[in-house]
Amino acid sequence: MNKNIFWVVPLAVLGVGLLPMPYGYYFLSRLVVCGCAIYYALQFNNQSETTLVWVFGFFAVLYNPIIPIHLGEKTLWIIVNLITAVTFFVNKNKI
Repeated sequence: MNKNIFWVVPLAVLGVGLLPMPYGYYFLSRLVVCGCAIYYALQFNNQSETTLVWVFGFFAVLYNPIIPIHLGEKTLWIIVNLITAVTFFVNKNKI
């Protein structure tokens, strides 16, 4: 499987999430970002990159679709989504 999908898809999903979307889309985006964050955390664990394991583990928990964390206001989610997207992009070549 092409590993680029694990950083391209979350960026696309988070980018579309900046638009007004139905709630079902946000559930899907949580599922995608959580899954990709778990993938990154596992890859960084194999490389003994402890800090990045924690960062992507945090994203996996934050975006998990099973027990959602509600940050309230959409503006706060936009900031978190931008930070998440930048983190995925910056670390894309490290795995």
